[in-house]
Amino acid sequence: MNQTTLERSDHNLNRDEYDLREVFNTFLHYKWSILLITFLTLLIAGYSLYFKPDIYSSSAVIEVKSGAGGTKGSMSGGDFLGGALSGFGSSNVNKDIEILKTFHVNNTVLNKLNFNTRYYVDKGFKQVEIYDSLPIEIKNVTVIDEKIAGRKVKVTPVEDGYHLQIENTFKNKMMHSLFNKEIIELDDQQIYHYDEPIKNTYFKLTVEKKDTIDQPFYFVLLTDNRNMFEGMKASLKITQINPDAPIINITYTDTIPTRADAYVNAVAESFIHQSVAEKTKGNDRIIAFIDKQLTDIKTKLDNSEKKLEKYRIENKAIDPKLQGSTYIRELSNIEIELSQNNLKDMLMQNILAFIKKGENLDAMAPLLMELKEPSTLALITKLQEAQIKEEGLKAEYSGRHPGLIAVRKQIQYIIKKIILNVQNLKSSMLHRNLNLEILKKSYDKNIETLPTQERILINLKRNYEVSAETYKYLLQKKSENEMIKVAILSDYRVIDSAYHSRKPISPKRALFLVIFFMVGMILGISQAFLRNLMNDKIHSKNDIESLTTIPIYGILPTLKQNIIKLEVFKDPKSPFAESYRSLRTNLQFSRKENQANVILVTSTIAGEGKSTTAANLGAIFQMADYKSIVINLDLRKPTLHHYFNVDNSSGISTYLSGKNSIGEIIQSTQYENLDIIASGPIPPNPSELILTDKLDKLLDDLKEVYDYIFIDSAPLGLVTDTMHLMQYADTSLIVFRENYAKKSFVTDLNSLVERHDLKHIGIVINSVDISSGSSYGYGYGYGYGYGYGYGEDVSKK
Repeated sequence: MNQTTLERSDHNLNRDEYDLREVFNTFLHYKWSILLITFLTLLIAGYSLYFKPDIYSSSAVIEVKSGAGGTKGSMSGGDFLGGALSGFGSSNVNKDIEILKTFHVNNTVLNKLNFNTRYYVDKGFKQVEIYDSLPIEIKNVTVIDEKIAGRKVKVTPVEDGYHLQIENTFKNKMMHSLFNKEIIELDDQQIYHYDEPIKNTYFKLTVEKKDTIDQPFYFVLLTDNRNMFEGMKASLKITQINPDAPIINITYTDTIPTRADAYVNAVAESFIHQSVAEKTKGNDRIIAFIDKQLTDIKTKLDNSEKKLEKYRIENKAIDPKLQGSTYIRELSNIEIELSQNNLKDMLMQNILAFIKKGENLDAMAPLLMELKEPSTLALITKLQEAQIKEEGLKAEYSGRHPGLIAVRKQIQYIIKKIILNVQNLKSSMLHRNLNLEILKKSYDKNIETLPTQERILINLKRNYEVSAETYKYLLQKKSENEMIKVAILSDYRVIDSAYHSRKPISPKRALFLVIFFMVGMILGISQAFLRNLMNDKIHSKNDIESLTTIPIYGILPTLKQNIIKLEVFKDPKSPFAESYRSLRTNLQFSRKENQANVILVTSTIAGEGKSTTAANLGAIFQMADYKSIVINLDLRKPTLHHYFNVDNSSGISTYLSGKNSIGEIIQSTQYENLDIIASGPIPPNPSELILTDKLDKLLDDLKEVYDYIFIDSAPLGLVTDTMHLMQYADTSLIVFRENYAKKSFVTDLNSLVERHDLKHIGIVINSVDISSGSSYGYGYGYGYGYGYGYGEDVSKK
């Protein structure tokens, strides 16, 4: 069992080594395309980063004042002025956050900061926006045609002023040229003067010069604040810093940090200002109501005073007697109370309308305080608490949540109770007014019993005093509400004014480049593996080993040369010669002792280097003092005679056809132990010639003389000649050219071997790029570098 485990372990190690080698070979083979794709990806990233502006973040922090001494205290106690001074607090931070995000708050900011005009200048190959230190400023803008909105207008300075030109995009120009779409154009030859109003078809404005202009300038007019705000909303973030603390953080991102600061500060100020304005609405309503009443009462008071003074002068009347004075005092009190009740009745009408419209309850507080109705004030407090609870539940649950449904029912119930309380108060006041009218009539009857002069004087003085007291009462209430309005503080205060980051928050340029480098590498490696997967050519020894069990006898490097010759003689110490020595050694292991050996060299298709292999094999064996002969039996496309510079007028074809004898076709070469039999002229029937008995006699005779007989035969996949010749061979070598032969050729060879039960078959891998040496296990010790590359070589012959 231990032996089996060790064998499995060795097998797994070999497989892992094979997989890693395959990956490495794929990287090496497609290294330039991987590097090119990575470089192009980085180039795209750099191009994108160049035109991508830096984004800065600016933040401000505001505090939401909570309800301690706020709403509850001010409504339930007696000191209304003190309650107003402490402010009506709001603990509904979520609601405040949503309000800060609204167009209503931000529209004021957009108008204040003039976001409607943007300025740009050329910088290198791009245009950058500027905000501070503007050389010009666009003033008094009136947009006549909305088509100009969002289009860049170029201001080109000239000696006496400037030109204006619309920057039309390439797309606009193409649409105009191809489909006659309308295009915006200005007279770019007309000279305009700075600080003077200009008008054209699209706008009216004034270009004010603030500094020296030495380059073209651009501006963009934006007309729709709502659309502009929709585009800015993603840059505006309102958050609660801590769920347990009523602190709101306002953050805005912009390409210009100073503009981001200005925007954040303006949002905070606008929100605080609007919150104060909202809280003073109730006081404003009361003051407006009192002013109207004061005008009417002042008129009545002036008339009463004039009538009283006139009557006294004309009738020389003096003050009424004790009984008359009592009547005057009591009737005055009744009239004053009736007048105050009428004022309260009007206030109650406003309150009912306020509640039914669902307006801000904080603004209702001053109206309710004027009524001095504690039970209704208590209900208002409960209503506010319920509405805050509703907002909290809405943020977490849907409208069907039982808790939210219950709170909404409670709110409706409280509103009904408030309305009922106010209506009951109105009924009580009406009943009180009826009693006061009855009492007034009884005093009027008593006055009728007084003398005429005294009775008239009493009525005149009573009217005067009622008007005076009412006027005094209204003035007091107006003064109280004005003091309250002045004393009202916002529920919010700025803790930290806007401050921006010194470094841009985006884009993260270093990270961006690293990510794109990784993406480029992934894309490059992916295409390499995809191309490797789709490429059905043999790339390495591993491809063959994974497809067949036929042994590999040799691996031959690429040979790049322009003249066909025997390379092993040219440079005996080269890697090419060493690869043939390795092949010779492997063939000697299967050599038959004391008799000649026949080695057939073929390939699956033409161009894989079988003739080069056969010629150099003969040469390398003769270098070891083996008597060798090379026979060209590729009668259809003979090339072997070119390697030895011999005549091809006679050869195997003329021998098999009976024109020459064996002695006549054997040609000696310049090497002592190496002869050649050329193919001879191309015959019309090569297959039939090979099948003659003369071939058997030829080989038998040659075996008596030579140690090794090398046969260069036609490709296996093209003709059947080679299958017949294999029966004479002791070893048949199939040459596969790397990156030329297909993997399917190996599979076909397996089928052929199995179908015909072929023996002693070996494989030679030709035209291998061994520039790294290690991938194929070479380690020649001659000190020569591997200078072979891909290209046209004689191994294609």
